[in-house]
Amino acid sequence: MDNMNKDNLDKLIGDKELKKKVEALINERVKFELDRFASSFNKIFFTEAKIGKNIDIKYSSSIKNVAGYSANDIQELPNKLASIIHEDDRLRVKNFMSDFLSGNGSEETSVSYRIINSNEEEVCLNEKLKAEFDKGKVIGYCSVIIDISDIRNERKNIEAVNESLLDLDKMKDKFISIVSHDLKSPYTTILGFSEILMNDDSLHEKERNEYISYIYDGSKLQLNLIEHLLDWSRLRTSRTKIENQRLDLRNLISAVVSKLTGLTIRKNIEISQIVPLNIFINSDENQLSKAISDILSNAIKFSYRDSKISISADKFKSGMIEIVVKDRGIGITKEDQEKLFKLDQKFSRKGTDGEAGSGMGLIVVKEIIDKLHGDIWFYSTEGKGSEFHITIPEAKNQILIVNPSEDYINEKSKVISKKIPNYEIIKAQNGFAALEHLEKELPSVIITADEMPMMNGAELIKLIRNKDKYFSVSIIVLADEVNDEVNKRYEPHIVDHILESKISDSELIHTINRLLK
Repeated sequence: MDNMNKDNLDKLIGDKELKKKVEALINERVKFELDRFASSFNKIFFTEAKIGKNIDIKYSSSIKNVAGYSANDIQELPNKLASIIHEDDRLRVKNFMSDFLSGNGSEETSVSYRIINSNEEEVCLNEKLKAEFDKGKVIGYCSVIIDISDIRNERKNIEAVNESLLDLDKMKDKFISIVSHDLKSPYTTILGFSEILMNDDSLHEKERNEYISYIYDGSKLQLNLIEHLLDWSRLRTSRTKIENQRLDLRNLISAVVSKLTGLTIRKNIEISQIVPLNIFINSDENQLSKAISDILSNAIKFSYRDSKISISADKFKSGMIEIVVKDRGIGITKEDQEKLFKLDQKFSRKGTDGEAGSGMGLIVVKEIIDKLHGDIWFYSTEGKGSEFHITIPEAKNQILIVNPSEDYINEKSKVISKKIPNYEIIKAQNGFAALEHLEKELPSVIITADEMPMMNGAELIKLIRNKDKYFSVSIIVLADEVNDEVNKRYEPHIVDHILESKISDSELIHTINRLLK
């Protein structure tokens, strides 16, 4: 109780013994209410200290929520709470308390320090203290102690984010400076030779064609840089929509390689494809094709004439597929290896036939692979060649059953799960429910009924094939009767099998297994 309350109590109660009992009751009640208040806050506890020959400190029970030790545990320690103060903070806190108890400081003050809790973990505390004076001397104090670990950690996180943003800002400024120079340089060439062509009528045909060639090359380089900048910008600002689907990786790589035939013929370079059958990935066809094409284009650019490049793919860690592009070209110096994938580091060099580059290709590739939830890294030795690795999520092994009968779906699910245990069974009782799942990912096999309410099998498969451009999903149609009319209905949509609904379980399992091989 403070001095004012004691004076008021003296006026109300003349009997000293009775006054002591009332004081004790009030103090106990106050302590009880404080403990109850503190226990409602997991990160707060209170102390009350009386100073005589020794310092008698009491702790609220809520100290256990913060320190992991009960109030009794703390009382039994040699130096009470000071015993668990972090050793790096102990002397500072001791000096602070000596100054506070001397009465030379202010009546109210605060100090922050760390303790080691019962789990040997650091906890950051802030203690606010208020002194009780008698004739200018400190005779006690009370304090509120708050666990500020979360606040401290949040502050550190904010500081780290701020530091990261500052680094990004510096990187952005340097990147803009580099790009501004790169955008300007080709125009100097283009304008210079254009001016000569416009003003000099005495040029020979050979010179004229040579200058036109310079203008063409400069324009092509400029367009390449602008395209890469636009791709990178759209990816960074999420304006490029990533549309993942189940893709046959062998078909995708084959399509990319065929588009680069012109480049390989010019340098007589052979690209070998080592991609096993039935490797399916969950990815965006356009973006992944662009990333692989850029890496292969670089491999061609930095390879010698009459050399070989290989692109291979196989299973990597759980749930991931690895793609490797390997060349035997000029390689990358150790100094330049540090510049790859970095915005603020300019890395562009001419190919073995003098091919120019924008220096943005691999930056865009890294952005694409990040968006596709994959990873990219490389190994390179100067004079021996380079090896680029990409990882992409593997498509899940799923079989989708579409049938209006819940009993039929449950019965077939049990049969298929027993015989083909490594595949997840997805159930849908109509075409709309099936399409809702197909928006997320495409399964390996779809088994659909022919006749269904709202949307029949043919209508469903037409919509599926619009999404499944490479026909990577195998489809089995189960019809009540297989005849020319049914076959004609499904002919435009390409299905693997049209079977009668009464097919035996063993025949159905055999058909599915053949499709999965």
